[in-house]
Amino acid sequence: MRAKWVALAWLCVSTLASGCNCGMPDGDYWGFVTDHPDPTHLRLCNSGEPQYIDPALTTSTTGLPLIYSMWDGLTRHDMNGQPEPSVATSWDISPDLRTFTFHLRHDARWSNGRPLTADDFVYGIIRILQWSSASANTDPHWKLKNGEEFTGNKIRVMLRDTGPFHAGDIVEVTAAGKDDKGKDVEYGSDELEYSNNFQSSKTLELRDFPGFWDGWCAEGAACRMKEPYRSIPPHTTVNLVDKKDDAKGKTWAYLYWQEDQGIYGWVPMADLDLHPHADFVYNVRAVAANRVPGKEITVEELENVDNVSLRSGQVAAGDAMMLPRAVGVRAPDPHTLVLETAQPLPYMIAQTPQRAYRPSPREAVSRWPQKWSQPEHIITSGAFTMTSWRIRNDIELVKSPTYWDAKNVKLDRITLFSMNDQAASANYYFQGGCDAVVDAAIPNSYIPLLDGSMRDGRKYKDFREAPYLGIYFYLINTKKITNVHFRRALTLAIDRSVFPHLLHGGQIPSAQLMPGRRIADLSDADLKACGVTRDHPGVASVMISGKLCYVPPPGLDFDLKKAREELALARKEMGKNYMQSFSLKFNSGVEQHKVIAEYIQQQWKKNLGLDVTLEVQEWKTFLSDTRYGHYEVARMGWILNFPDAEAEILPAFRKDSPDNRSKYNSPEFERLMDEAEKTFDRNKRLELIYEAEKTVVNDAPLIPLYVYTQKQLNKPYIRDMAINLPNQVPYERVWIDPDWKQHLSAAKPTEGGN
Repeated sequence: MRAKWVALAWLCVSTLASGCNCGMPDGDYWGFVTDHPDPTHLRLCNSGEPQYIDPALTTSTTGLPLIYSMWDGLTRHDMNGQPEPSVATSWDISPDLRTFTFHLRHDARWSNGRPLTADDFVYGIIRILQWSSASANTDPHWKLKNGEEFTGNKIRVMLRDTGPFHAGDIVEVTAAGKDDKGKDVEYGSDELEYSNNFQSSKTLELRDFPGFWDGWCAEGAACRMKEPYRSIPPHTTVNLVDKKDDAKGKTWAYLYWQEDQGIYGWVPMADLDLHPHADFVYNVRAVAANRVPGKEITVEELENVDNVSLRSGQVAAGDAMMLPRAVGVRAPDPHTLVLETAQPLPYMIAQTPQRAYRPSPREAVSRWPQKWSQPEHIITSGAFTMTSWRIRNDIELVKSPTYWDAKNVKLDRITLFSMNDQAASANYYFQGGCDAVVDAAIPNSYIPLLDGSMRDGRKYKDFREAPYLGIYFYLINTKKITNVHFRRALTLAIDRSVFPHLLHGGQIPSAQLMPGRRIADLSDADLKACGVTRDHPGVASVMISGKLCYVPPPGLDFDLKKAREELALARKEMGKNYMQSFSLKFNSGVEQHKVIAEYIQQQWKKNLGLDVTLEVQEWKTFLSDTRYGHYEVARMGWILNFPDAEAEILPAFRKDSPDNRSKYNSPEFERLMDEAEKTFDRNKRLELIYEAEKTVVNDAPLIPLYVYTQKQLNKPYIRDMAINLPNQVPYERVWIDPDWKQHLSAAKPTEGGN
């Protein structure tokens, strides 16, 4: 019977559009279900090959299940997708919402046995901010004191008294200065690195920090790593990342050598006896009081901070250095972590389950910066660790015995199949090859069958749908499509009402940028918090149920008359540069991307007379091209970690954001975001965010299309596979019931499986 069902599945999915149910199983569940599953092993059909498996670098949904399963954070996701204590057992928040003190558990361990401490979180945050990591996850940490300036290589710690500055002062590089010959220069990336570029007259031996391995490592590989692991030839330029004193008072430097794939390590500071650009001169000024780590200021001082005159002057590169101590993150002791923000940050705790707060192990990253998370080098801190990674095939995870909550992890093993094709994933599930399919791996053409539309309303019991905190949209490269009227015409010319019928997935058509629940579906308490009635159109983002709500501004929804008016204005303003044709990129492996692209192509041809070329790319190439601006229009989606437009969507449109793929730059938007950041009152803050979001929507660097719904296929023996608004499954809670049929029969004697 199983082989017959497999054949029928392939036949049926090719003809679903014609309404054929093709003899699909008539029972409660879709496809083969074993009576006696292995309770120790979960087989998961993932949505594709991860671009990275690294908390600092991962940005796509294909990599997140791995990140959250293998690396622990200050908090972790609970069954509702909200933060709950994890490595941090508790925390304190200052009244001004600018200092957050986390108290860490003593029994957290890395998979090599080393204690997981506050220093690891400091290192993880600094690693993300450091230019050499090229991380796209910097946005959450840019709210920390001097976080953004650290990424830009523009913050310095004074090493000695110079001019108006004293040793220990935090200063910021402000403008062009003079080189060591007195010649005026503009600061480029090379010049900004001069203060931290060193050489040695002798060979440098890279090692871990003295004492790093003492007191915990057993005999074996970990202890053998105490020896130097790489040599750097004399007179080689290296970049100093950090420096600190050991237990004997000796100063050590943590270096980065940009050779091949890069390498990090510690050397005695005294060995760095050559500073080639020590006399290079920077123009600097002292940072404002609210940006000095460890400094407390009053609310009145914070509100008046922009009106205070700051010391300025010139300093030599040898007198100041970019060091992590300039950033608002510190570890007073191994079990206390302090995060400090320049402005009030009411959503700090909400963002701590994110990947940006999952630290990586310095000892592995130092030796193999680009390969440390491969199975032969990997060190993890979460419920699972990796044993194999077969590219474009599968990834094997096993339960980590060092995880602090290992006794409550019921699975011994997780296999993630990296399938870059939705139909292949869904059909493998049908065959019984995997136990669950992630949301992005179910083709939309299957939905009418799975949700019961083609079975007289009889939905398969292993298919689940729920609201999803995500928005599907098209990005517009504003460097290539510069005319705002042309961009507005593109979004106004799209009839979004067809998407639920075109895609069969319950999507919510929306021209609004911020996703949320349908206002018509909100509770009475949430309607009151949102300040709207049930017949108000669109969606709303409920931030605190019954207490705090955000209704995003209306978008540029379908209006053919306005679309053609905007296009006429564009044609007039653009003149000979008017774009009659352009390309639209989307990634392969997801059925709906092609369906949507073909529909949009028709809409722009029919409604605006524009010619659009469709271009499909493999996922990794697509991510690279969109990040570096090699496109005109491209599909994209955002899955939010928590419902906050200020934290989760709008930062990607700030001019200096590494994830600003549309290359958008609006002074008015920047002003509104800056003003919101200084505002304590949450409601006033949201009013400013509303205006900022409206600015983005009207400038049209993107085209919102619809709010996602999430869909899961889970075999009936899977338990606690959470389906929550941000779609974050805590896999450490998932378990498999080997006696599911007996339990089901006992509970409901008339029901059974296939």
